[in-house]
Amino acid sequence: MRTNRNIKPFHNGKDRRTGRPSGARRTSRANPTANNPEAERVRLAWVAEKSERRAKQAEGRSNGPCCSTETAKKTTNQRLLKLLQATVCDRVWNDLLGRWEGVMPRSFVSAHAVHMPHFRDFARENGYRNR
Repeated sequence: MRTNRNIKPFHNGKDRRTGRPSGARRTSRANPTANNPEAERVRLAWVAEKSERRAKQAEGRSNGPCCSTETAKKTTNQRLLKLLQATVCDRVWNDLLGRWEGVMPRSFVSAHAVHMPHFRDFARENGYRNR
């Protein structure tokens, strides 16, 4: 076999020709050492602050209806329809109605997920569908 002296015969702990491990490379690692006590104190403070912030966010969320009155629903539906018309949507041919229908992007649906129960029907009336 011709050898190329410019290429190392061993790479990543293996012989290039045979593929066998050379033994020159350490395959085992040292035992993990315990965390630094100062780093652990900082981590625990960060975890406590993070859980407190999440609790405040959950407390701020309302579990009631998204739009309390019928006029609020109508204005929200109009606002979301304008936003939907401003976004680029895929178009699908509806054989049943004989017209093109826009498909709401998933990003739009997830961004306005709170209002989707009442907006889907309104969007369908205006030529958009969910999928």
